[in-house]
Amino acid sequence: MHNTDMTALQQAREALEQGNAQEAFQIVRSVLRYSEKTWERSDFVEAWSVFAEISAILAGEEFTNGVQAVVRHPDDVQALYDIGYQLFEQGLPDLAATALARAHALAPDSAGVLNELVSALETMGMNAEACRLLKARPEVIQHNYLSRYLLAFNAIMSRDLETPRKLLASLQQGSYEHQEELASRIASMLARADAIKDVSSLDQQDLRGWHYVVTGAFLLHLSPYGFDEGMNGRYAFVQDTRDLCLEGILRLEATLKEMDISVPRIFALPERGSTILAQALALKLHVPLVYWSDEGHTEPGLIAAYDLSLLDGPILVSIREHHPGQVLWSHATCWTESFPVTADVTTFFYQVNHAPWESQMRVNPDTKQVEHTQPDEHDAASIAAELLQTQLKSEALADVPTLQALVKTAATSHGAAIPAALSTQGRRQQLWDSSPVKSSRFA
Repeated sequence: MHNTDMTALQQAREALEQGNAQEAFQIVRSVLRYSEKTWERSDFVEAWSVFAEISAILAGEEFTNGVQAVVRHPDDVQALYDIGYQLFEQGLPDLAATALARAHALAPDSAGVLNELVSALETMGMNAEACRLLKARPEVIQHNYLSRYLLAFNAIMSRDLETPRKLLASLQQGSYEHQEELASRIASMLARADAIKDVSSLDQQDLRGWHYVVTGAFLLHLSPYGFDEGMNGRYAFVQDTRDLCLEGILRLEATLKEMDISVPRIFALPERGSTILAQALALKLHVPLVYWSDEGHTEPGLIAAYDLSLLDGPILVSIREHHPGQVLWSHATCWTESFPVTADVTTFFYQVNHAPWESQMRVNPDTKQVEHTQPDEHDAASIAAELLQTQLKSEALADVPTLQALVKTAATSHGAAIPAALSTQGRRQQLWDSSPVKSSRFA
């Protein structure tokens, strides 16, 4: 075992002795997190033994028994698979992948183990590593439909379009339970990539282009902060502003124009930020405002959301289906977590965000101390009207022509390549926490 890992395990034990189980967990997690390092059997057992002690305090008896089974039988594929599965379900894919990687090494031809390992790696954003492991088992790929799909999907998430092209025909055949849905997903991604290849670079920084390929949706604004230092157009921590809200509205207006979409009404969702933006849009576009009902609406119009993650479950269910002439816009979208619905158009991606009308952090110019501002408690109509009076900086809309070129090209495509905003039926695509364009994130 590497010296740093030995030191970390000792620190975890000391934290446990002091009653700091959560601190001990964070330390052990850094040791057990998946990497390409090779584990000696004794080291593997030692690390999981410490994790078992932590689990006895923080987790239930069933989970702890699963960890202890791995400690007692570190070469038991089923025990490794079971704890890997449980860890994945608990939102710990990095630890799950370590257990599943050992299971895979012991049973390399087990499609079930390999597929579960790949799913964990995919959730971690390690799509290239997932592809490497899948390609190393060609016989599994040949005989297991889900393995073929996972290779095609993770290849796209690694910016490799040739591998899924070769696999598409085999994905469109067979009798797998979800075959039609999965094959259609890959075919649609490839069709969208072909549709925009002349106007989008689809390289490691083309966040807007790849977002369209993967979801059929448009990203309006690219963060300028740390663009070439690992962020690639996404925000890590951001305090949203009225300027950015207005910029989103103006970019949305330009996007709708390129798709020749005329908005007859704005739907206001039952969430304060969404209502503010809906009222601002209705004023800007001079169209009626309609309040969304729990049952939803099928009439044409633009559904305005501040952030889909702020909506209640029943409302999300009511907006997940496409209807003719109906467009879903979400101003802010979290990029570090998967979500059941992707907005047809979104303004920006964030990891941590505070809305303009919420309490925000600022540095007091006199004391130089960080303090929290008071939330804006004005009514939605007042904030909406004020928002439209915001003066944008001259460079705020500088790349709109590039956005328009992408939208215009996509809007002239046909079949599976059409934008989500022009879809007339079917469910909206889910948002994955993985992407062909990687960004740095908070731990």
